[in-house]
Order: sequence, then C-alpha cells, then structure tokens
Amino acid sequence: MALNSRYIIDFPQIHKADEELVGKKAHALGNLWKLGIPFPSGFVITTEFYQDFLHVTGIDKEIKKAQALLHPALAGLAEKLFRPIQTQIMESRIPQELSMELHKHYRKFFGLFTEKPFNISSVYLNDKVIKFKNASGDANLLLKIRQIWSLSPGEPVAIIIQENIKSEIKGQVVSNDPAFDKQLTKPQRDNLLNYCSTIQKFFYFPKEIDYAICKGKIYILNIRPFTGRIIQSSSKALNVKTRKILANGIPLNPGIATGPVRILRQDFVKAKQGEIIVMSKCDKSSFEYIKNAKAVIVDSILPNSLDKIIYKKNFQIPTIEGVKTATRILHNGNIVTVNGASGDIYSGGLIY
Repeated sequence: MALNSRYIIDFPQIHKADEELVGKKAHALGNLWKLGIPFPSGFVITTEFYQDFLHVTGIDKEIKKAQALLHPALAGLAEKLFRPIQTQIMESRIPQELSMELHKHYRKFFGLFTEKPFNISSVYLNDKVIKFKNASGDANLLLKIRQIWSLSPGEPVAIIIQENIKSEIKGQVVSNDPAFDKQLTKPQRDNLLNYCSTIQKFFYFPKEIDYAICKGKIYILNIRPFTGRIIQSSSKALNVKTRKILANGIPLNPGIATGPVRILRQDFVKAKQGEIIVMSKCDKSSFEYIKNAKAVIVDSILPNSLDKIIYKKNFQIPTIEGVKTATRILHNGNIVTVNGASGDIYSGGLIY
C-alpha cells in the first residue's frame, strides 16, 4: 500500500485541504496559519487515514453489515449492533505503513529528544467534541486515536494532535469587541487586538477566541462562532460593519453558520455538506434529508414539542423556525449567514 500524503497533514498545509478531509476545526486552524496567527504546533490525522484503517483491517465490512440491519423501528439496538465493532477497533493494530507515517510525525513534533505533552481532539458531524489533554508517549497516542475512532465507528472523523501549552494566563475574547485580562502587558494586549482584528476581517462574523500566554507569547487555542448577541464594536481598530438582515424568526438552536442556500421542497434531496437548508416545514420525516446541513431555516414552526426534543437531540446546528418568508425570498445558491441565537438571517457571510 503506497503512502498517501492525504493521511496526515501538517497545519501549514491544512488551508489547502478539503474541510471534509481534515474537519472544520482543523480547517479553521489552517486558515489561522494562513493569516499569520500563532497557535500550538501539530498535525491532523485525516478521515482518509481512518477509512484506510477500516479497509485494511476489514472492519469497514462489519460496519456495512451493522448499518444494513439498522431500521428506525430498531433504533434502540444500534448501540448493541456496533459494540463488537467498537471492541474490534480498540483491539486492532494500526497497519504498519500507516503506523510508520504516524510515528514519523509524532517524532517530528513531540519525540525527537524529549517527549513533549500533547492534546488530542476531534469534532463529530453533530459538533460533539472529544478531547484528551496533556497526553504523552507514542503508545498513548495510538490508544487515544483508537478510542476516538471507536466512539462512532460509522462516522469518518479527523483527529487533531497539538502541542500542550503550559500557560501562565488563559482567557477568552470576542473578535469584534475584545475585553482584555488585566494581567496582560500592553504589547500583549496590542498583539491580541491585532489578532482579533485579523480574525474578524477574515471570518466577518464574530468569533469566540480562546488564548493562552506562555513565556510571554500569545497562542490562539481555539476559535468558534459567537453565540451571543452580535454587536457593533466601539473600537475603531476593528472597523466592523453590519450586514443586511433578510428575515428573522424564532431561535431553535444557537450558533452562527454561513453557507449556500438549498431550498428543500417536496421532492426531498439530501443536503450536501455545508449547505444552509431552507424548507417550508420540518418534521421527523425530513430529518433524514438534513443530516449534512450546516444550518436550517424553516418557514413554519415544528409541529409539536416531541419533534423539537428529537430535533435538538440529533441536530446541534444553528436553526431558526417560524420565518414565514424564507422559501420565497431565498433562492438556491444564495450565500447567507444564520444566527441561531438571535433568529436573524443575514445577506452574505464569511470573507475568504
């Protein structure tokens, strides 16, 4: 089996990769690197690495058999069906070619002379995050990777490996209206303000930014959509402008997402990854078709409280209901931004 450069990707190359290959969190880190924003070094184990592991070990065939047995009426048996597969993933050795590639990257970042501690994280399609902090050793790395894979065997996930930063100060700011920790020096505040400005201009809509100070240097640990009320910054340095609100409705799920519109009508077609689904009504019969959606906009209100409970359990994406006019004023391909916290739908979105 020839080694594939898409198996493991260092951060400087991530911005060139598909989001589906590296996951949205890693893709965001790749954009930070492109912007010159400092963050802990590391690499990404891609979804293709996982899929080849499944293929070489034959576990992919077991997953297909289990999936073929799944039926809505047997939803409660899913955990039982996949339990043997989870055990098989934990007990299977990563094939030698893949393992050698992984060890090469591990030694490059963490194990040349001394074994530096590292963090391992992954984000699933429903935005569920799993993270192991301050791990060390290549054997431990292999164990944690298999643990993450085993949590949801049928779902290809990318895994982020990053240097663990021993911080003197940790904090959080919002990109369009940063408030700084009093412990920061003036140069640190100035640098962080510049990073916030750069991130705000690139992504356009506000981001929550986690940062750490280590030996006087600022590291950006994570960025994610700001789910609070969007405000215009009083700081002239950020130069934030407000986009036109096209429509608004009732918030169902918080979060902010940008993407192309796909109108879902009676002839249901499954959403593609990253699309903003717009539909006249939403109920259990349509849930199957919106699994890949980045956000959902619904003209009507979900029919009953049970549907809402089921929806919230299965979809942790920005969602607005009761918009009334969305299917009339929006068209396929329109780029919009959905604020699931305020219920507002904006024209346009992220700047790339």
